[in-house]
Amino acid sequence: MRAGILIISALTFFCFYPTVIQAQHPAPVYLSLKPSPHEFDLFANGGWDGNWYIGSNSAWIVGLEAPPNNQNFVRAYIGAKMGRMKSQPVSGQAPWIRSVSPCNIYMGIASTSAWRPSDSYYLVNCEDLPVEPNNDDALSGVGESRWYWREVPISKINFGGDNYLAIWSTTVELVDASTAPILAAAKVHGAAKAWLNRGVRGAPPQRAEDALESNLSEFAPGLAIKLIAGHDFHPVEIEMMNFKENPEGYFWEVQAAGRNMDRVELEISADGDRWLAFGRPVFDPPYYLTMTRDRIQREVANLVPGNRKPNQIFCRITARDEWGNHASTDSFAIYVRPN
Repeated sequence: MRAGILIISALTFFCFYPTVIQAQHPAPVYLSLKPSPHEFDLFANGGWDGNWYIGSNSAWIVGLEAPPNNQNFVRAYIGAKMGRMKSQPVSGQAPWIRSVSPCNIYMGIASTSAWRPSDSYYLVNCEDLPVEPNNDDALSGVGESRWYWREVPISKINFGGDNYLAIWSTTVELVDASTAPILAAAKVHGAAKAWLNRGVRGAPPQRAEDALESNLSEFAPGLAIKLIAGHDFHPVEIEMMNFKENPEGYFWEVQAAGRNMDRVELEISADGDRWLAFGRPVFDPPYYLTMTRDRIQREVANLVPGNRKPNQIFCRITARDEWGNHASTDSFAIYVRPN
């Protein structure tokens, strides 16, 4: 009898346990042209790339239906799945020494297929994307395509109609698949609510009548919106375990813990107030991060306008979970060498 009671109790617990988890931690809502963000597994990992490059002369556009408005959403993100960034030989080095040139990827969100400057958001530096393999050289940074997200004001989401996403590059050198990263795609049947505009010049279309140039079919771009409903947020924890410095750069070891951990990444700031993520994120433990001195020095240009450089900048390491909750280490100062 007692054993039967225990079995019934256990069954009751497992039956209701998912409901409790969902009530306390509603899953993020992902809006894309496919039911799951995992379905965008074409082009950006390997094989035929479909010429789906992200460049200054190409804007990929999707139209997404209005999200469910029956939830108390408190955060919004726009994102893209990308990979296969190209590398180039380094001048003056052995031919097998290659690097990725800095280039910037932007995304836009608007309620129509026309984007104002205030609708555009910096997404990622090409140096931080997975690198395309090379059969003749051993390259670091090679890996599968990944989703990259940028938080936007919740007011940018149109809960009463369509939301149009666009992705492009402001770097003029990105004009074909031999130099640019590749946007992931998913297989669809027939025409998709997606378009490619090859007439842009480093900015998204500003006139709706000119935006939707070529309707896409058979494949849908890996662009999405992620919405976070209000809930009792679980804390994210991070602790610095080890730090080393050498003439080439820096090495950090941290421990991070939380529910549905998403990534651990470096952040940089000119004033200790406004922070910008940079460097290739670490998605799985162990959380070891390295960064060269040269990359840190170059990143200063994204912090301070013009040619003015601060005497020092600040770095920290931040861990994030799927909901966008985060925790950071104490910041540390790094001297900026003069021009």
